[in-house]
Amino acid sequence: MKVVKKDGRLQELDQSKIEVSILNATRDEKALLNESDAKIISEDVINCIKEFREEEDNTSSYEITGVVISILDRDGFDDVISSYIGYKKW
Repeated sequence: MKVVKKDGRLQELDQSKIEVSILNATRDEKALLNESDAKIISEDVINCIKEFREEEDNTSSYEITGVVISILDRDGFDDVISSYIGYKKW
C-alpha cells in the first residue's frame, strides 16, 4: 500500500513512521506510552486502513492522521491527541 504525501508524492506505507510520530507526541505530553504501545497502536492503524482500502489502493497522510487520532481516542489517550495534532501541524 502506498501513501499519497501532502506534496503529492507516493511512498510505501511505513509502520515505523507512524510509531515515531506517536512516540514524539507522547514525549511532548509525558504520557505513559512506550514503544510497545506505539507499535500496537500503529498496527491497529494499518489494520483499520486495510479494512476500508484494498491492498492496491493508496491512502493519504491525512487519512493516516485521522485514523491515528481515532484510535488514540478509542483507547483513551486524549492527552496524546492534542500533542499529536500539534506535532502534525494541521
